[in-house]
Amino acid sequence: MLLILLLLVVLLLLPILKIYINHQHFSRYIDHLPGEKKYPVIGTMWISLKSRREDLADYLLNRHKKFGPIYRQWMGNLPMVCVYKPEHAQTIFKNSCANHKGQFYQMLTPWLGNGLISGSGPTWQHHRKIISPSFHFKVLDSYVEIFTEKAEQFSKYLEKYEGQGYFNVTTCLTKISLDIIAESAMGVELNYLSGNDPRGMEYAQAIIDFSAIFFKRMANPLYRNNFTFRWTALGRESARCVNTIQQFNNEIIQERKRRLHENKEKTKFLKEDDIGSHKKTSFLDLLLRYQNEHRLSKKEIQDEVSTFMFGGLDTTTATVTYALLALGNNAQIQKHVQEELDEIFAGDPGRKVTLQDISRMEYLDRVIKEVLRCYNFVPSIYRELQSDLEVAGITLPKGINVGISLNDLHHDPAHYPDPYKFDPDRFLPEICAQRHPYAYVPFSAGARNCLGQKFAMRNVKMILSYILRQYHVKCLEKPEDLKYFVEIVLRPQNGLHIALESRRSRRTG
Repeated sequence: MLLILLLLVVLLLLPILKIYINHQHFSRYIDHLPGEKKYPVIGTMWISLKSRREDLADYLLNRHKKFGPIYRQWMGNLPMVCVYKPEHAQTIFKNSCANHKGQFYQMLTPWLGNGLISGSGPTWQHHRKIISPSFHFKVLDSYVEIFTEKAEQFSKYLEKYEGQGYFNVTTCLTKISLDIIAESAMGVELNYLSGNDPRGMEYAQAIIDFSAIFFKRMANPLYRNNFTFRWTALGRESARCVNTIQQFNNEIIQERKRRLHENKEKTKFLKEDDIGSHKKTSFLDLLLRYQNEHRLSKKEIQDEVSTFMFGGLDTTTATVTYALLALGNNAQIQKHVQEELDEIFAGDPGRKVTLQDISRMEYLDRVIKEVLRCYNFVPSIYRELQSDLEVAGITLPKGINVGISLNDLHHDPAHYPDPYKFDPDRFLPEICAQRHPYAYVPFSAGARNCLGQKFAMRNVKMILSYILRQYHVKCLEKPEDLKYFVEIVLRPQNGLHIALESRRSRRTG
């Protein structure tokens, strides 16, 4: 009996001993770096635990100013080194040992599974290889009709706000973004913008709630263990959010299958050389073809649908939100965009946008790039090293997590003079040519760069072009006064409030 008790004690102590040995190993490499004071169990997370949610973003976004270009932190017992210089980013993005997502992304698996955002290793490589053709330019071209239709619908929807003072535009943008991503990528019409079906907003709210829970888990080591987390009140709320999201996505998958069946296309999926030749080719159609060919399982399709719905919804909503913030506070830049649009459309605010029109929107393109530089709604990305890697003369050991601060990278005065000034001319070709190639990476870079970046840019261009052809935009909030919630993406705490004035009335006058 004594021997059994001794064995049980040893078995209980082994995980603790392993944590201690790993902690000592990583400490030898990183504890000489600057950073907050470290405490047992919680590491350096005492800052997050003691701070109000409303104040946390300001602190987290300014740590590099306090500690320098390279600093360390301990997320409980999880060691991390944070960097931001383009030279650091280049070393990480170009090295295959840094292709694994950081450990925090594992907390997204109840929602995103092993999809392209959260997955790593052979599964991610397999998905990346077979999904890449879904973003072929011919497929993207087939979405233009949907982008045009929805952007025009959104412009008309905004008519009820003309001359009515300031209103919160974020809810409207969430609805139209959800309509766009569902119809273009999933082949299913939702029409949440014009309808009263509450499921779309319940879905979007579940994503927002899960994102907030995700950050709480990052900040609190006590929530890190999946087994114990599921029994907490926060764990039960997380499960509710995931259930809402997955039910919504599964309904979309089943609806698309039903429509394909009704059109006698149940087994008629596209061949590789047919991609883009069919009107309104959807991302989901291609996934279902892969399932027929046994290259993706039902669960893998669900993971990628969740991933693409999240990426498309949040990217569109956030980019247009911050574009309206920037343009609503910069009348001259807004005027320049409108002059470009007036020239392209010969003063006809009602003409539909074509692919050729989008390619001519050079100044608007620079505006959107500057929005993505100034307002990093994904402020950092994380990788876990699979082997030792030297960054700026510092050896980072295998198993350590590296955080790249896109916010600091894109506001580095060494590459962006007066970095908080909104200036689209930073993206003139001759200026870009002089800048470090890794000084601007809003869609990540290297082997894990975002496949959907061209989809996102075209979509945002379309929405903004329709808004700005019809309206002058003013914004209530000033960029320097805006407060954020830290979640998977940075969200304005109180939304964004804009006022619209019809350009027609001004032209008539």
